[in-house]
Amino acid sequence: MASVRVRLFHELRTAAGSGETTVTANNIGELVRTLAEKYGEMTKNVLFDREGHFREYAFIYVNNILQKPVDMSAPLKDGDVVLVIPPVSGG
Repeated sequence: MASVRVRLFHELRTAAGSGETTVTANNIGELVRTLAEKYGEMTKNVLFDREGHFREYAFIYVNNILQKPVDMSAPLKDGDVVLVIPPVSGG
């Protein structure tokens, strides 16, 4: 398993109480599931729709490279920096 730095934004930052955390995960899918489990129902609802699919308008960057579409099986390496940006709305 890889130990990665995760930077959190918007509601995720609020839920975590911090803008950065460390997560151990083999791939992006494990990382986002770990965040949802660790930070509760609100985090789960921000990242996943009712069917459990990762939200289309959420963004994941690994080492400053946008993962679009997000490949949940994409491997992570020790020291990777992952940005998780939930969907943003407003006008």
